Amino acid sequence: MTTLPSAITNNVQGRAVYLEAVHPGGAVTQVLIMPEGLTSAHAIAPLSMYRRRLTVMQPRKTWRHIGSSVSSARAQELNSDNAEIASSMLTFLTPMFDGFVTNGWTIRKEPVFVEVTADDLEDSRQGKTPYKVFGRVWKARKFLGFPKEFIVTEA
Repeated sequence: MTTLPSAITNNVQGRAVYLEAVHPGGAVTQVLIMPEGLTSAHAIAPLSMYRRRLTVMQPRKTWRHIGSSVSSARAQELNSDNAEIASSMLTFLTPMFDGFVTNGWTIRKEPVFVEVTADDLEDSRQGKTPYKVFGRVWKARKFLGFPKEFIVTEA
């Protein structure tokens, strides 16, 4: 059995972006965008997104996983330029962000960027929730002064 060099399993393979969108009615949508990259199993994990919408009535929900159907390698085979590659990879995010703008959602504070390892990308490739990445996000949220609770009710 071959073992992977620690450079592949432990090194940072990219950065994930986390953001919280808040609706005036009190709902919060949490979004984590995972980068495309090489996993610990030497496979390519596509760009993907995890999201969930929390409300006062449903304060705990599971994360939904959505992956890009276009990889950068496939787009390069089609001789696309970098702007076209990025645009085609990100098209699955467009409806959600359009809905945020149309329905009056606002981004809470600022986006949070966290490091992603090859093991994290392997979880994403398999459609599993990358809990280690979320652990880094929760630490960063606390450090950046986000509210302790995701759903902030007016007193």
